[in-house]
Amino acid sequence: MSFVVFPETETSFTIGLARWIAPPTPAAATGGAAEPTPSAFEAECAKLEGASDFKALSAKLRTGLKGKFTEGSTSDAVNAYAIFFELLMQWQLLNETAPSLADELASAPAELPERRTAVLLALYSLAQQEGAPSELRFTLLLRLVAFCTKTGDLGKVLGPVEHRVERVERWVRGWKLTDAEQKELWGLVFDAHADASARVMYDCALKYFTLHEGAELSTLPALRERIVQGVLLTLRSPELFRCDELAHLEVVQQLKDDAEMGSLHRMLQIMASDTYAEYLAFAADAKAKALLEKHGLKTDDLARKMRLLTLVSLGHVDKELTYKAIATALHVAVDEVETWVMQAIASGLITAKMDQVRELVAVSMCAERDFGQTQWKRLHGSLVDWRDSIQKLLTLLENARSVA
Repeated sequence: MSFVVFPETETSFTIGLARWIAPPTPAAATGGAAEPTPSAFEAECAKLEGASDFKALSAKLRTGLKGKFTEGSTSDAVNAYAIFFELLMQWQLLNETAPSLADELASAPAELPERRTAVLLALYSLAQQEGAPSELRFTLLLRLVAFCTKTGDLGKVLGPVEHRVERVERWVRGWKLTDAEQKELWGLVFDAHADASARVMYDCALKYFTLHEGAELSTLPALRERIVQGVLLTLRSPELFRCDELAHLEVVQQLKDDAEMGSLHRMLQIMASDTYAEYLAFAADAKAKALLEKHGLKTDDLARKMRLLTLVSLGHVDKELTYKAIATALHVAVDEVETWVMQAIASGLITAKMDQVRELVAVSMCAERDFGQTQWKRLHGSLVDWRDSIQKLLTLLENARSVA
């Protein structure tokens, strides 16, 4: 760029930036060595710089940059703003100017979104590198996340989808965010991932909803809207089977007393721990059926998930299941059982072998649907059995060594 390296050694970065914004008038072709005539904009900037009136100078440069934003290449605009940000640092004006600058840049996401993202990232990066107050960094991060959510370019600030929850957790810990700040940040991140993978959305929902108490549901409309959205996305997802953590959260449980959404909460409970029989009874209710239709929850999709989850519950009760018992629980014909078992295996819900001759399913592993007291006891029992087996093996080895 012409203003990054100036031919005249006495030219300041301020004047170079001013010349980029308002170029000098070229000298007349008189055959002499006349100098170009500085613009009125450059002359005023030079005057303000000479008087050390940096607040007025920064306002003038900012207005000039805004007017030039849509001109030229993205790299030119980003470099110009980068120099302006550095000048703000030198003049100790960055902290008070950055929030409104971020708002200004993020105000028109449909206009040159890539350019705006690049400039916002430059501003945020400078605040990070220069050790700006955590309050400023947090403010700029919120603006950046909200803007990139609108432009579909969230990867530039949060990185790969599968690592975003961990990244936000590091910010929470590293910046020691208050409860209010955590709620604001996780709320934005949750909104940003409504259309992302079900697993990431679910993890974001847990992080955000856990921060709230039950009483907040009736006082925070945005929270209620997000909870409803989170429950709906969880129910709709064809690959998200475990939802007990969401169902057990205090603020989510408040939905059961909601006149409109009580049925939605009941459906979540059924998916978290009940069987296909409870689902059929629920879906037969006219009010529940109307709610499912209103929110685009297809009964065929819900029925598929509930049949697979019911198969998991059966496997926890008995490790050897007859085809007939499975068919009865899933309300399917016996000749369909193998198809459902294969779907459950493919979904990672169970590990099992089928004996087609005896029409038996031998279950060796089942996913946990609801990790509560019963599951802790089962885990404890498995660990005790493992410990006893190891102890017996060590005893046998010791005895063999002594005989030898």
